[in-house]
Amino acid sequence: MPSPFRGLDTVIIRVRDIAAATQWYVERLGAEALYEDEEQRLSVVEFGGDPDGEIAGSTLTLWQLEDGAEWAPSSTYPILATADARAAHTALTAQGVAVGELTETPGVFFFRFTDLDGNTLEGCEVKA
Repeated sequence: MPSPFRGLDTVIIRVRDIAAATQWYVERLGAEALYEDEEQRLSVVEFGGDPDGEIAGSTLTLWQLEDGAEWAPSSTYPILATADARAAHTALTAQGVAVGELTETPGVFFFRFTDLDGNTLEGCEVKA
């Protein structure tokens, strides 16, 4: 059966404060804020793509927890592609991001890091 889906639309990351989280992703990771919904308390940030919007990048949807809800870490996390994991690791460290060790395996360089809410993300460079 062919898939009725054409790709991944977005990944939701739960956050405590939508404004602070959006600012962190824009300032620390260089994401572009594409959309904000104050009523739903969410924003969509994009990585990559072209400035004219003809080629879409990858998005994350930052969604604030409901009032009184408890935040809990997830074992699921997004992996962000990079052309140079060493440079990305250095840049995030310089931005004050909590960055883990840069690891090399036969096919990739990668490192994990956390956002201001403690959500795990990973930077990954696939070796040519």
